[in-house]
Amino acid sequence: MQQPKEYYQAQISRLTILLKKHRQRRNGITLTKVFLFLLAIYFIYTFANTGYTPYLIAFIAAIALFIITNIFETKLLKEIQFLHKLEECSHVELEYLAGNFINLPTGEEYKDQTHPYAHDLDIFGEDSLFQSVNRTVTPHGREKLREWLLYPLKSGQPIIERQQAIEEFAREPEWCHVFRAKGNSQRITHMAMQQIEQWQREQVGLPRWTRPFLYILPILTVSTWILYIASILTLNIPLFLSCVSLFCSYLPAQKTLRTHMRLDEFTRSFSNLHELIGHFSTFTCSSVKLKALRQQLFNETYNADEALRSLHKIQESFDQRSNAVVAMFMNGLFMRELHLIQRLVAWKRRYAAAIPTWVEITGELDVLVSLANYKYNHPDFIHPTPGDNQLLRGTAIGHPLLPANECVTNDFEVARLHEFYIITGANMAGKSTFLRAIGVNLVLACCGAVVRAESFEFQPMALFTSMRTVDNLAKGTSYFHAELLRLQQLVNMAQHEERLFIILDEILKGTNSRDKLNGSRRFLQKLLTLPVAGLVATHDLELGELANTIPDNFFNRCFEITHTDDDIDYDYKLKPGISQNMNASILLEKMKLV
Repeated sequence: MQQPKEYYQAQISRLTILLKKHRQRRNGITLTKVFLFLLAIYFIYTFANTGYTPYLIAFIAAIALFIITNIFETKLLKEIQFLHKLEECSHVELEYLAGNFINLPTGEEYKDQTHPYAHDLDIFGEDSLFQSVNRTVTPHGREKLREWLLYPLKSGQPIIERQQAIEEFAREPEWCHVFRAKGNSQRITHMAMQQIEQWQREQVGLPRWTRPFLYILPILTVSTWILYIASILTLNIPLFLSCVSLFCSYLPAQKTLRTHMRLDEFTRSFSNLHELIGHFSTFTCSSVKLKALRQQLFNETYNADEALRSLHKIQESFDQRSNAVVAMFMNGLFMRELHLIQRLVAWKRRYAAAIPTWVEITGELDVLVSLANYKYNHPDFIHPTPGDNQLLRGTAIGHPLLPANECVTNDFEVARLHEFYIITGANMAGKSTFLRAIGVNLVLACCGAVVRAESFEFQPMALFTSMRTVDNLAKGTSYFHAELLRLQQLVNMAQHEERLFIILDEILKGTNSRDKLNGSRRFLQKLLTLPVAGLVATHDLELGELANTIPDNFFNRCFEITHTDDDIDYDYKLKPGISQNMNASILLEKMKLV
């Protein structure tokens, strides 16, 4: 299989050639337009001087060709813009693979220190998981990704269905990039989403007095004009009926104008969502999840793509109001504007209630495409296996945000609830990185995404971490009090969860070492009464004695170092037992601080 970097480089090369050809075509079209314009001036000037009719016909033909050429140019410009966005997707991914996240949104606005794990695991912010995963192109897709990362699934079947959908999309990277390019061609704003919601709720209707005239009057008007042409009636009757039709059509002119403007706002706001829905209609689905989404968009009751096309046609018909001649002719004969409002009323009656569903589904597709892109970028990552055998078991687990050449992997397993692994080790030996590797991969696993491991089996469960507790002087919260509040949050959460995996790093740091040790022991023993399991990192080696006093529930693991007088060696590998070597004094001496 082609590697991601090679694929993106090949895409850029292909698109560069294609863009060059399109620009050459556009230059040719521009020259053609100039030529046709000058030709039209020549023909009309010659006709004005000679009165020779063929010159007038030639002038009309030149103008018609000019208009047709202009239409081609508009389509070509749109295609060039789309190809630029497609090229941009590949450039962004190449930068990402090179470790440059600068062009990727950080999700800084989603940061929340009170969340059970988001702050500790760098879910949002600079160099975060969100920045690595997010390629969404819609506001609701972005919000849904935030929701998936903060509130993972706790059931195996929905996770498997997401995995299958992601796998299916990941096999079609070009389709996914077209999806992103279409979404990026005209970014949907939060204001646009508000306009969509408002329009969907607005009531549209005709004045009651117009309803009897809608069909009877146009039939009479057209019939009398036919009879007039056949010399059966005089001009007065059809002319009078046309005036009545115009009067009825323009009497609710203000309402018609407002309806037209609101429809125009909606179609512009929804245009990119329509593009995404139309693009999804070209995808052949085999996974359960994507089939279900497809069924919701394109079913026997309605087809979202066709429905939105028909709405666009209504909007285009309304646009013809700007041509006074066409508007007077159509309203004078058929009361067209009132019929357009009636068509819009019928459209909203049938489809308006489905608009929130269409928005929801495009958001979900947006997230699935993002996660598929993440999988494609990391062909060595795997889909984990949700099951009931082990609480968590993985081989070669690594932190997904670390570069490949810096990532050291470890095997790890927790068989059941009430198992706690006490992790000891020297400073900078790898404890915190290992804790975050487990946490971040568990978040990804419960989202349905790929994880960095050779194998990863887990039971879907809630997650709680306490690694970066901070004080709050404004609220009068000391560091130690903040730690207690965090642990209280843990207990409260555990009381409402079926399974909770915890990751704690140096709990009760805000008190003296003896008090910290005693408090930590008692708190961990308290957790044995709750549906909890997990990891506890500490520098208190004596906490490891719990493995001797309660051997069925507590186990020791460590990150060991080796050192000589001149150097310290870190291998970042997890080992059984309690750490025997520390490095604080050595580092102080090396840096000439003591």
